[in-house]
Amino acid sequence: MRVESAYSPISEPSPWWLKGLAIFMGIITLFMVLGTVSAIASPILIDRLLPGDYEEIEPYPVDGSEEEQAEWTENEVFWNELVEYYDEMGGLMEIQGVHSGILVIVGLFSTLVLWRGERDLGIKLVGSWIAINALGGAGLFWMFMRIGVMPDFTMNSQDAEVIDLSFIEPLTLVIGWGQIIICNGFFLAILALVSMKSKPEVLLNDRSD
Repeated sequence: MRVESAYSPISEPSPWWLKGLAIFMGIITLFMVLGTVSAIASPILIDRLLPGDYEEIEPYPVDGSEEEQAEWTENEVFWNELVEYYDEMGGLMEIQGVHSGILVIVGLFSTLVLWRGERDLGIKLVGSWIAINALGGAGLFWMFMRIGVMPDFTMNSQDAEVIDLSFIEPLTLVIGWGQIIICNGFFLAILALVSMKSKPEVLLNDRSD
């Protein structure tokens, strides 16, 4: 006597679970394309529009009073700190552009695969997209916090001392990490739902000869 076990499908799930996820990924990918273009173009625009030398904005008052010269020097220090801050932010945005570009590629592939109904590969691609989005987003946010929420001159200026700004960095930290966790948790929940709903129902058949 030989016993064979085979799984027979009971019913096929609606193809619109995978197609719906494909549409969702397509929309997200479109936003990522815009984000990539913005992240790459912004540093270029800032570099072209932001003069590196303060004298291009206001010439040094050679014939001015000591007070005017001291004020100009203070403004120059302020400007140099601002330019340095934006240079660091520009470098971060370039990295963000690369990260967004990778997400665009993976998102595009996952959209096409899901729309064609290739469930297993599509689910894996979306899972990879979520992992890249979460890890890359965490890394970018960590680098952003190292640069600082705002330039140092804002924290050290006399005007800023009138208002207590010490809460900004902790608040940004909470909001940033919260956004990363909540957004990627939401993506994982959608992926889990589609994975469950798109899985064919099977029946275990026992046949004996």
